[in-house]
Amino acid sequence: MDITYIEHQTAPRLEKDVHDFFTQVRYGASGSKKSDVENEKNLKQEWLQVLSDYFCDWNFLMYSHRDAELGFWITLFRNAYFCVLSQVNPCVYYFVPDTTYTKKWMIEQILEKLKTLFWTTGFIEFLHQCNEQYEKHINQIRDSYIGVSKISVDAPDIKFYLSFPSGTEQLQSINWVIRSFRKFEKNLKCQPWFRGQVIFTYYHLIRDSYRNCYVIRFYLTFQKVFYSIDTNYSALIQRLWQEATDGLGMLLIIDEEQAKQPASNPFGLGRDEVLAFPEPKAPLDDLDDVPEVASSVSEKMNKICILTRGFKTFHGKKW
Repeated sequence: MDITYIEHQTAPRLEKDVHDFFTQVRYGASGSKKSDVENEKNLKQEWLQVLSDYFCDWNFLMYSHRDAELGFWITLFRNAYFCVLSQVNPCVYYFVPDTTYTKKWMIEQILEKLKTLFWTTGFIEFLHQCNEQYEKHINQIRDSYIGVSKISVDAPDIKFYLSFPSGTEQLQSINWVIRSFRKFEKNLKCQPWFRGQVIFTYYHLIRDSYRNCYVIRFYLTFQKVFYSIDTNYSALIQRLWQEATDGLGMLLIIDEEQAKQPASNPFGLGRDEVLAFPEPKAPLDDLDDVPEVASSVSEKMNKICILTRGFKTFHGKKW
């Protein structure tokens, strides 16, 4: 089983499916005039089929990424999965169907666990708390950036896209990308020029669903007085990124004007939408574009649903 396929295709699909199941359970199918019994039967049959269609993929996801930080909805699914699995054998991490515990049985049990959970008042409170924490994270970054902007008025922001060349997609598991980025950050903060000039850093990990790869939008905010127009910061960043990625890393060049057109967006975001996708000029612009809540599935197949534990999809830091 291809790990990158699980990350780029299976995980976003499962995240949206669990969200949609929650919506139907709590609010019902739109326009339905059938009885409660009929609706219940149809709901069960519909979602049994939905999850059966890619059972092998999400079953492997549950095992291969059991220790990862998953999307909000997949985390709930994983909890239900292991709860049901413990009924079969409390010591195993992977479900193998047999004549007694079939694939159909497993899916039905998971759906029943989730349905019961979704109807509890405690779940709605949990949902609100998670979204509040997410909003607090965004506000902390925003406040920190505004704070340094007051220290250095009109501080220059330089944006980089830490990327990889075409043809290396199969090498880019999320754990490897994050490990490389952490190494990059560690080396970056040791650079003399960084220590003397940079007052804020911000990153946003993006998943390009067209190339099935990862791109990191990375900002450096400089103390205006110490910023040097003669320094080639791109060359400095590229060298550090290549060192952190065993020579594979590259800086992706984005045409700012071209990227404003929906059909030309570099990451597949908004290509099927009516509105153009704006390229964020500064960290605050990027923050304005992130989903408003942690439980959102608005990013569709571009949503990153698997992360190394402790790593944030986007984060900013004052120096």
